Order: sequence, then C-alpha cells, then structure tokens
Amino acid sequence: MRELLVLVAVGAGTYVMRAAFLVLARPAPPAPLARVLPHVGPAVLGAIVAPALLAPHGAITVAGTVPALLAAAGAWVLWHRTRNLPIALFGALALALLTTLVFR
Repeated sequence: MRELLVLVAVGAGTYVMRAAFLVLARPAPPAPLARVLPHVGPAVLGAIVAPALLAPHGAITVAGTVPALLAAAGAWVLWHRTRNLPIALFGALALALLTTLVFR
C-alpha cells in the first residue's frame, strides 16, 4: 500500500508542476530566452550524437570509433545523393558491419 501512495504522490506532484506551467504561462517568452530557444534542439541532438559516434562502447577506440564515423559519413553521402532515408540507413548499416569486421 505504501508503494501505491508514493506513486500517487509522485503523479500528483508532476501533474501540479505541469499544470502550474500552463496556468502561469506568458503568451511569449522573454526576449533573451526567445533568442536562445532555437539553438536548444540542435545542441541536444549534438550532445546525444557526438558521444555515440566518438565513443560508441564507452571509450574511444579504433575498433569502435572508426566504424561509427564511417557509417555516419556513409549515411550522409548516401542520403545526399539519393534523398532516400531507408537507402542511407541500410547502406550505413552495411558499411558499419563491414568496417567492424575489418577492424576486429
């Protein structure tokens, strides 16, 4: 029963926090914040992608980093030439598998 009460309390707390933002929201953010907001998405994407490319297994190694970087470059080249995302993704997957076999 205690766990259920904790879950209800956490759920009510998150609901109150989200509702407070909606109720107290201004029609437009302040100017300094509005100027920075367009850069948040690319910064978050870069923060997620860069470690995955440079240290895919938690450390920078030739056997892990080179296939990831080559696959990313191959995906970009294939997408740029064909404008077809499935072709780019499957081509990058094949390139990653081949380079992983080479660097083992």
